Amino acid sequence: MRRGPLFYVTHWYTFRTVVGVVLALLIAGAMFWLYTQPARVPFHPEDRLLATDDPPDPNVVIVGIDDRSIAGFGAHGEYPFKRDRYATVLDNLKAANAAVAAFDIQFSEDSTPAGDDAFATAIGQDKLPVVLAYGQSDLQSAGPGLVRMKNTGAIDRPLDKFVCGNPKALPGCKPVAQLGSTAIINDPDKIVRLMPMFVQTPCLTKTAADECIPGVLNPISFVAYRQLVAGTSLPLTYTTQGAYFGAIWTKPLWTDDHGLSVIDYQGGPSAEGGWFQRHRQYLSFGDVYYNKFDRLAVAGKIVLIGSYSAAGVHDEQQTPSSNGAVMPGVELQAAMIQTLNSINQSKFLQPEPASWILASLLILCLLLGVLLPRLPAHFGLALTIGAILAYTGGWLLLQAVFNFGLVPNLLEVWLALGLTYAGLMAYRFLYEEREKRKVKSIFGLYLKPELVDELSRSRSLDEIPLGGERREISLLFVDIRGFTSMSEGMDAEDVLKVLDVYLEDLSRIVFKWDGTLDKYVGDEIMAIWNAPAPQADHALNAVRCAWEMVMRMPEVNERLQARGLPEVQYGIGVNSGPASVGQMGSQNRRTYTAIGDTVNTAARFCGAAGPTQILIGQSTRDLVQDYVAVDVVPGLQLKGKSAEKFTVYRITAIRESPGSPWVTAPGLKNVSEAGVDQKHSVIGAEARFANESEPITH
Repeated sequence: MRRGPLFYVTHWYTFRTVVGVVLALLIAGAMFWLYTQPARVPFHPEDRLLATDDPPDPNVVIVGIDDRSIAGFGAHGEYPFKRDRYATVLDNLKAANAAVAAFDIQFSEDSTPAGDDAFATAIGQDKLPVVLAYGQSDLQSAGPGLVRMKNTGAIDRPLDKFVCGNPKALPGCKPVAQLGSTAIINDPDKIVRLMPMFVQTPCLTKTAADECIPGVLNPISFVAYRQLVAGTSLPLTYTTQGAYFGAIWTKPLWTDDHGLSVIDYQGGPSAEGGWFQRHRQYLSFGDVYYNKFDRLAVAGKIVLIGSYSAAGVHDEQQTPSSNGAVMPGVELQAAMIQTLNSINQSKFLQPEPASWILASLLILCLLLGVLLPRLPAHFGLALTIGAILAYTGGWLLLQAVFNFGLVPNLLEVWLALGLTYAGLMAYRFLYEEREKRKVKSIFGLYLKPELVDELSRSRSLDEIPLGGERREISLLFVDIRGFTSMSEGMDAEDVLKVLDVYLEDLSRIVFKWDGTLDKYVGDEIMAIWNAPAPQADHALNAVRCAWEMVMRMPEVNERLQARGLPEVQYGIGVNSGPASVGQMGSQNRRTYTAIGDTVNTAARFCGAAGPTQILIGQSTRDLVQDYVAVDVVPGLQLKGKSAEKFTVYRITAIRESPGSPWVTAPGLKNVSEAGVDQKHSVIGAEARFANESEPITH
């Protein structure tokens, strides 16, 4: 039967592949949209892929203001320090031939004029380049390539005398120290993954009239790195393709459209201490102040000076490789120098391109969308987990073997695969429950509950043959002999009582032998085997069902007598062969049945059978010949059938298996009564009856 467009519109849910693909596309699209949102889910499993504990850049040393440094100043161990102490540290670093000194200190506290003058004088010496920090807070987007700082006071900018290295410096003086930003960006999960490379400040320089001129600053890490590798003020230039640093880098540093770059952490804090401490690239501020350090440790290197886990100084941040510990801000700037000065400058770390994420979502979700509707739930779960592991393992391989330089996006892909599995399993559950209800509504009246449950396990009603399928079946018809004349002399109520007992008992036997109860027509019962569920021994089950019906006839009559009702006797016809089976009828009323010549012949066998007789045709006899003994019924003329070409058999004995003893039909006590004589032939070589020891001969 051809299906029009309306069928496909109204039965869309039956097309599992279509549903799987559509659902996969919707989930992939939703996850990609989530990825593009600023407020993403604050969970980054890819952090663990990048976590290492490699040694820091050997060109960087940290001079940390730690608890030991503060306590080492005795009664005067207050913090912040007086600025003349920074002057002493700076002088000692110059004497040790440090390449650059960068301060991750804002100098926003009050100090004495003498201390300020001493620090300014130390900065003004030409022997050691100095980078000073511009204090900032409240970063806000200022358009592509810029991150604007909202500052509220002049203390955010170092004193003019510090910038100019002259105790008597005034606004508009010639700068000696270079300025850098210490601004950082926290992701929604409070972890620092990005460094703002271009920070717009409201007061970069001052005129002689003490007026502010805004400008753009790079982080102190880049300014110190530039001084080491270039020795000039070669600018870092923002473009939409990334940040360029003259010819120093073979490829641009990746930045987003706000000038933020990924920090390539090669290590992080842990329970054993800070990253630089563990790798012996750390000096205590007090040791440098008192000149108790190895000068070779800083010779020719960048020295970053700042707070290092000092009590009461809150300058620590969470990083991707922190494992719960925090990293001091000065060490974070050191990690950025490592990023800029890495041997991997040709492959600066950058996020996975959005096009790759979209492609991964579409490919993996569509793969699950096509396969999951065809797999059991546990196999589907294994496939989903396998896809997640393969995707994650692929990224691990790229990072470990090829040093790919990309930060993968795992969360949205993991979520997409998990949601695709959950969505398709929910669809399958709802769809299969719907199909089970359909199966039970169709077959609940025809089959025993166990068979209905077995059929309902099909994932689709389409998997059950409905609507006129041509197949081999076996049929059984049984009705009461002389029922019409018997019922004429009975009250209608008693007739119904007789039918209730008779139909109930015989229907139970049909179900016992896995038959499909087709219909009742008055006192006639029609049952089918090998439909709708396939049955290998359909003919044998039908014959055994008929045999049990005959054997239980005395029990049926006992029940009738107990209720004061007349006894009944019935005859049975069984036939096997091809027939059309399925739901048939009109649009408003349909029933599951079988039609064809095989059905009509079985009904005529039943009509010709005497009381307690079971008549079968040639096809049934061929299928069960090892289990039954039969007599040929001579001279039986069925309507529309040729007596010469159509052989009918009466079952006279049955056995459990080949070689088992034979059991005769009720009323047959010996061999002669079983019809074994010169006029009839019996099927079953060397067959023996249960009460007879002599062999049956042909």
